[in-house]
Amino acid sequence: MLLLLLLIPGLLAVGCQPEEEFDEAALIKVDHYVKDITEAMIDTLPDLLGWVREPYSYNYPLRYDEERRQWLEEHKNNLEAIRARHLTDDFPSEQLIAGWQIMLVRGDREWLLDGPELVEALAALEELYNDISKTIDLIIIKNGELSQPESDRVLELVEQIEPEVEAVRLLLFR
Repeated sequence: MLLLLLLIPGLLAVGCQPEEEFDEAALIKVDHYVKDITEAMIDTLPDLLGWVREPYSYNYPLRYDEERRQWLEEHKNNLEAIRARHLTDDFPSEQLIAGWQIMLVRGDREWLLDGPELVEALAALEELYNDISKTIDLIIIKNGELSQPESDRVLELVEQIEPEVEAVRLLLFR
């Protein structure tokens, strides 16, 4: 009976697909990548929000001091390192992921991981990475002195990061 109880979660993780179609190692690679890159994206928020504030001003357009620009560059390098570490030749292809229909079990929660939905979420995550990277480059190139439209773009990105990260995490980590 105990052995049967231990085997049930493993069987549920495989879902309805035949065993030869599901590569558990591939799912683990996606899982680790999403965990690492989303945590690093969230970590950029305090420094994107850390522009120089002057007394009696509207703090607009945004200005970043040298120390904050260095921190932002470190965040960008960290994001690039995470991508380089995870997105190697053995990372699962979009075609493989798109074919997934996997019943995931975490604790007492179960849900269906839909492959095409995960492919879309990974594409959105890639787009968010590009936006963060370009924004940090802009801040560094402009020596922290942004114009009004550039400041608006930074603030739009800041508002976008957390909801998009949470949407992707929800697929894998409910």
